[in-house]
Amino acid sequence: MEYKYDEESVNALMKWAENAQLPKELQLSEAEKIVNLRQYVVANINDIKAHYPDEFYNPAITRLYRLKEKLEGESIQERTISDSAGQIGTPPASG
Repeated sequence: MEYKYDEESVNALMKWAENAQLPKELQLSEAEKIVNLRQYVVANINDIKAHYPDEFYNPAITRLYRLKEKLEGESIQERTISDSAGQIGTPPASG
C-alpha cells in the first residue's frame, strides 16, 4: 500500500479508522503490541486533526496506514484460509 499524505487521502484514512471494526488489542509487529486499539486510533486522529498538514506529525498518519494494512491483511488471510479449509487434508477419493 502506498502511503499518501494529501488532504483527500488523509481524510479518507481517518474516516476508515473512525468506522473500522477494531479488536480490543493487536500485535502490530514483533515489537509493537497495542493493548487499547480504540484509544490508539483516537490519539492518532487527534494528532492529525490538530496538526495537519505539519509534516512533523506524518508518523500519526503512517501509524493509521500500518494499522489498516495489518487489519485488512488479516481479513484477507482469514478469508483465504476459510475458503480453502475444505480442501486442506482431504483424502483422495477411493475408487
